[in-house]
Amino acid sequence: MKGCPSNDALKGLSNRAIGRQLGVNHQTINNELNRGTVRQLRRQKSNGKIYEYSYYIYSYEAGQATYLEHHRHSGRRRLYYSSKQFLRLADQLMLGEFDDHHYSPQAVIYKARDLMSDDSLIPKSVVTLYQWINDGVFRTSNLDLFEKTKRKHHQSHPQAKKCLGPNIAQRPQTADQRSEIGHWELDTIQGHKDGKDSVVLVMTDRFSRVNITRKITSKTAYAVNHFFVELRQKLGKNAYYRIFKTITSDNGSEFSELTRVHDHVFYTDPYSPWERGSNEINNRFLRKEITKGQAINNYSSAQIIATNNWMNHYPRAIFNGRSAMDVYCKAFYQEMSRSHQPIINWSVLFISA
Repeated sequence: MKGCPSNDALKGLSNRAIGRQLGVNHQTINNELNRGTVRQLRRQKSNGKIYEYSYYIYSYEAGQATYLEHHRHSGRRRLYYSSKQFLRLADQLMLGEFDDHHYSPQAVIYKARDLMSDDSLIPKSVVTLYQWINDGVFRTSNLDLFEKTKRKHHQSHPQAKKCLGPNIAQRPQTADQRSEIGHWELDTIQGHKDGKDSVVLVMTDRFSRVNITRKITSKTAYAVNHFFVELRQKLGKNAYYRIFKTITSDNGSEFSELTRVHDHVFYTDPYSPWERGSNEINNRFLRKEITKGQAINNYSSAQIIATNNWMNHYPRAIFNGRSAMDVYCKAFYQEMSRSHQPIINWSVLFISA
């Protein structure tokens, strides 16, 4: 440092004299010497014997290392030292050891509040939980977190693909604002792309984020329409349109004939998956269990519905820990009460193969 005396100039001076030279209190010099003084050994061979002599020197590297170690242990005792029960539970939830499902750090906090009797052992903020993961407090690492390593920015594509029908811009305001249930986003999940494998049809309610999934025979317009025709027959036309007020899909060929089975279908702009954002997020949830690249035929309809059921009851940060199914049920019965119409047996949507 410019203006500071050299090491040679400080040799032999008292702590007070060094302090005056450096412009700091003499106790600061004393503390630094205590932290940075290290014992050294000098070996000397004489008459066939080796003699060891110890002496002490000051090392600024040792002083800095000691300071940082003391600083790490200073301040208030870290919560995780007294939260062993929570640490075990959090690792089990995030690593899929609790119930074979992987939970996000935010969902871990909600789940722990239900399972643990002492809330004081649970971090108040998910930021704290992420910090503990970064600090190596858990067995869980960032690579084990499904979402953290997968977030991408939107990419631009040439607008060569055409919209198959009414554009999303024509969608009712209630759908855009997510002000009521009944406006659904639609997509399919593929396994093998050889044309012989089944696909999973995924529908997401924009208001509640609740999901409907079905295993259908193929990624074709016929298979998609066949599902909706059967659903309309099962519910009845009136109930069908009360539950499915609008449908929004991308411009995949399997959705090219949707207007034949529903009167209010809208299509996103080409190459714009974020216009079905809730649907895309739920697809990533499903991909935790329905592994990409695996044939959908390897999964039974019951397995797919069970996975969907777990996802619908998963605690959501956007709903302050409530699940999508909780939100959908409450909104559904409120809507039925206001309309004074018969209650629809909507449970068939989630439990029927």
